[in-house]
Amino acid sequence: MTAPARPHSTSHDTHSRVVLRLAVLLALAPLPLKAQLPDSEPQRFLQRYIGLTPRQIEDAQRGTVVSKVLETNDQDEIALFGIVAIDVPRAEVTRRMRDLATFLRTPGRTAFGIFGTPASLGDAGSFVAEGGDVEALQKCRPGSCDVKLPAATIDEFRGAIDWSSPSASAQVTALVRRRMVDYVEAYRKGGSAAMLEYGDQQTPRRSGDVFTSLLAESPYLYDYLPSFQQYLKGYPGATLAGVSDALYWSSDKMAPLRPILGITHVSIYAPPDAPLTLMSAKQLYASHYFLGAFTLTTVLDRPATAGDGKGVYYLVVQRMRFDHLPSGGLLNIRGRVLGKMHDALRVELAQRKLTLERADR
Repeated sequence: MTAPARPHSTSHDTHSRVVLRLAVLLALAPLPLKAQLPDSEPQRFLQRYIGLTPRQIEDAQRGTVVSKVLETNDQDEIALFGIVAIDVPRAEVTRRMRDLATFLRTPGRTAFGIFGTPASLGDAGSFVAEGGDVEALQKCRPGSCDVKLPAATIDEFRGAIDWSSPSASAQVTALVRRRMVDYVEAYRKGGSAAMLEYGDQQTPRRSGDVFTSLLAESPYLYDYLPSFQQYLKGYPGATLAGVSDALYWSSDKMAPLRPILGITHVSIYAPPDAPLTLMSAKQLYASHYFLGAFTLTTVLDRPATAGDGKGVYYLVVQRMRFDHLPSGGLLNIRGRVLGKMHDALRVELAQRKLTLERADR
């Protein structure tokens, strides 16, 4: 059994600001009809635009997890980058990514379910409302709630649940399941325009607008496949041959954060004319902390080496927008959350490498 790759962490680096600038330039520049990558990639990208040193790039090539905190213009946004080399053919990695029932099982994920087409209550049958959320919902009012929900849904919980009943928790669970199914079906018809507006705070925030902002800030490897970007922006009206979609719910725990119920849209695309596979994860809902999140995973063929040259680079970029992240002093919540998220990314990359390589033997 191969030991997990040793995580290697890097600090803030102002050079990563150029990632955002480059995304803008590429959006204005003409792109080839067929997806392609320069021969110098991904080394040029890692060194010039992420700010990795030659030593760190060598570490990544040897199979060590290398990660970095990217700078952002928004205090309430966190952006992370990670890479690891995996000695498994891309076709096999892609096949395993498409096995979502297995691939979506990650550390800290206590439960999840994949929505069918159409979505049904049975798809959310293993969801159980967390005790702290049930207590919080009983006190919720629009503009003042410890669970992230639309204002209309907050009012619905106030009227639909018999809070004095011993079955109040079961009633909450049943209502959440119904609303999840309704929301998934509305999103499948309306896309980002149908994404909910959080009404738990005094200032409502539209989750669809947050996603649009995060998508615009995605690093440039993504821009080599503009058709995929346009597909995500235009879903469900846009079409793209070969792309597969799935929507799922999950319950995730990451101490000391509260358990989070999330709903996510996953898209996987392996174009026949490019040496890579993309997997995007678009957050549609989170019960705490997040206004939006977007993760792009790139599986890129590695150039032939002294070995058999069958491996890949597994790259992940995460962008997350929070309600409010105070920084500095005793209230350095941003620093604590950033550390937890960074650690979680490194653990996930190391586990992906271990699991994929072990399964390929």
